[in-house]
Order: sequence, then C-alpha cells, then structure tokens
Amino acid sequence: ADFRLLMDSVLQNVFPSSIRRTRTLTASILFRIPLIREICLWSGCIDASRKVAEKALERKRTLIVIPGGEAEQLRTEYGVERTVLKNRKGFVKLAMRYNVPLVPVYVFGSNDLFYTRNTFYQARYWLMKKFRICIPLQRGVYGTFMPLPARMTVVLGKPMIFKMKGDSPDIEELDAAHAQFCEALVKLFDEHKDEAGYPDRSLIVE
Repeated sequence: ADFRLLMDSVLQNVFPSSIRRTRTLTASILFRIPLIREICLWSGCIDASRKVAEKALERKRTLIVIPGGEAEQLRTEYGVERTVLKNRKGFVKLAMRYNVPLVPVYVFGSNDLFYTRNTFYQARYWLMKKFRICIPLQRGVYGTFMPLPARMTVVLGKPMIFKMKGDSPDIEELDAAHAQFCEALVKLFDEHKDEAGYPDRSLIVE
C-alpha cells in the first residue's frame, strides 16, 4: 500500500488519466487478513495470483508489478541496491500474451529507509516458500518502524513491447524478452544514479 501511494504521486504528474485504472499486484496472504485486506483494496491493490492479474489485463487495467515479491523483501539490505529478477519471467509472459508494454521503474532510496538484519534468514526463507509469509527484520528511527529520512527518486524507462509468433511466447522468445527487460532496468539505474544521489552504487540483479 505504501508503494502504491508513492506511485500514485508519480502517475498523477506523468500519466494523470491512468490512476483510476491502475492496480498493484500484492501478496495473496494480505487479502486473508481482516482490515489489511480492506486497506489494500482501498489503495488500489489486488491479489498477485495469475488468474486475478489476467482478469485485470482483460479489463484493460494498468498493473504495477514488483517481480521480486517476498524474496526481494527478504534480501533487502540497507545501502545495497538489489533486485530479485533473474528467474522472474511470469510478468514478461503476461505482457507478451496480452500485448501490453512493460515500463521499467526503479525507486532510489527505498533501500535506505530501514536498517535490516539477516538473522534467521534460512528460517524466514522457509516460511516464505511454505506459507508465502515474509518476515523482514528491520528498524527505523530510534529502533521503531518509522522509516529513516531518505531521498526518494522514482525513475521510469521507455515502454517496451515484445512481439511473439503465436498466441503465447515460446521459451526462446520469453528468455530474449526477459533479458532485454533486465538490461533496460540496469541501464535505467545507471543513467539516473548520479542525479538520484547514489553515484557509487551498482544494481545487483539476482
């Protein structure tokens, strides 16, 4: 929900007409928790299952996707720019099947909002794989959950359309499109890291 609110402010300035039809794919487990479910729906989030995503695309919705999901949350490290993307190809396949563009987006500063720890990482990773529950260990201002002061910069790349021969991409087409997207994201990061205030950092793609 927090990420969605941040993106709304960006969309308001760049694509003001798209906000009402934009949805953010969010962890399915959150929609099973009373009150949290209502907050997610209120902020424009929907279940990240493939079935729900396909229905949203059929209704011509614009989707905000965080491909790394829970795994990327667990791998988040203060001061380190990392994205879990190498084996995440489902969102590319959906875009190709529904002939919609993919827009690379990067949020500078998001990894500096909290100090993180890798304590019990294997146990937390097991919980994530077994129950789709992410338990990040983090602390902010004075050890609380209030985020640390950090400059946030959102950058958007050029829309990317990937063509395919049939109704669904084959392995070669999907791999090629995914590789192009990864390259575009790294290029976007490198082009904007100086002005965003992180000239000495590099984006790690896992």
